[in-house]
Amino acid sequence: MDELTGVRVHRAVEAIWNRGDLDEADRLFAAGYVDHGGLIPDLVSGPEAVKLGAALARAAFPDLRVEVEAVRAEPPAVEVRWRARGGGGTLAGTTLGRLAGGRIAESWTAWWEPPRGDRRGNPHDRGGR
Repeated sequence: MDELTGVRVHRAVEAIWNRGDLDEADRLFAAGYVDHGGLIPDLVSGPEAVKLGAALARAAFPDLRVEVEAVRAEPPAVEVRWRARGGGGTLAGTTLGRLAGGRIAESWTAWWEPPRGDRRGNPHDRGGR
């Protein structure tokens, strides 16, 4: 794995989603960033899309906490498996991203509500079964 990419992913999640440091999006996301599957994919682009999405999520769930469970990076691609908790609920997801010029240029996200008691919660991960 490309360690610098993994560091950037952890930095984005911790700063933007967990601490609400929305200005960090300007440093980590490309000016033309496109979110191909987020909550507001066509409303706004660039770092502003990330800021708006994080601000809305944090307003709805003030106790929001996102945990990065795994990162696999082979630039320019990166895959992130994550779990978000807040408001008494949990979502799990996978985000695929493409980097350009050292910044996140676009991403695709799939998320789901994991079954209760399932530690991984990923319906696509059979865990070798």
